[in-house]
Amino acid sequence: MYKNFELFDFGVISTYNLMIGVGIFFGFILIEKSVSQKIKFKDHYKLHITLVLSFIFGFIGSRIFDIIFFGKELNTFNFLMGSSTFIGGLIFSVLFIILFTSLVKLKTTLVLELLVPFLIVAHFFGRIGCFLGGCCYGKPTDSFLGVKYPEDSFPYQVDPEIVGMHLHPTQLYESFALLLIYFILKNKPNKVSSYLILYGIVRFIIEFFRNDPRGSFLTDFFSPSQELSLLFVITGFLYFKFLENKRTTYPL
Repeated sequence: MYKNFELFDFGVISTYNLMIGVGIFFGFILIEKSVSQKIKFKDHYKLHITLVLSFIFGFIGSRIFDIIFFGKELNTFNFLMGSSTFIGGLIFSVLFIILFTSLVKLKTTLVLELLVPFLIVAHFFGRIGCFLGGCCYGKPTDSFLGVKYPEDSFPYQVDPEIVGMHLHPTQLYESFALLLIYFILKNKPNKVSSYLILYGIVRFIIEFFRNDPRGSFLTDFFSPSQELSLLFVITGFLYFKFLENKRTTYPL
């Protein structure tokens, strides 16, 4: 038998922003545990500058991709107050890291490897924040996993036709999948390739259960996030091949 689902309300700060902050905090702890072992002390400040600036570029990318996907007007309001696209932010962050690390003489592949656990943990908590805030919600379902939001919550404001229905908790599906990916990759030497492939597959599948507005890009058959997820999978395989060729050409 289903029960109504209640959301927490902290009043001063939204649960979404709170969980994003928690995710970033624990993500930084993971990075700091690895930095001393893998990067020279004199280069620590370079890494921290790289990460902070990559967050800024990630924010820019998340808003730009959202504006493109939903055909919004590019203006200050939509840029500063609009919604975000995680995959767009990730793409901008990675492109910035690739360019910036070459300028400050940091090993790009190593920085990307350090970034993966941070991304997974921050994203894990971020999706829980999405769940508590009601965004990124799923399609109606009769499954025992379905959740029912308060009638004045975000999903039902966006789509009044589903008021009172139980919805797939797609945010929690993704959080659980990210947790599995984290433990799968925990002791793997090449985390970047595996992360791109595994997360790309997970996100592609979960998109079929999402019911929030997805936007469009190139085709209406797949959502923009699914198109980029396929790109992630392809890039993951190409990056794996690149590292294999590099090890063959320059053996230890």
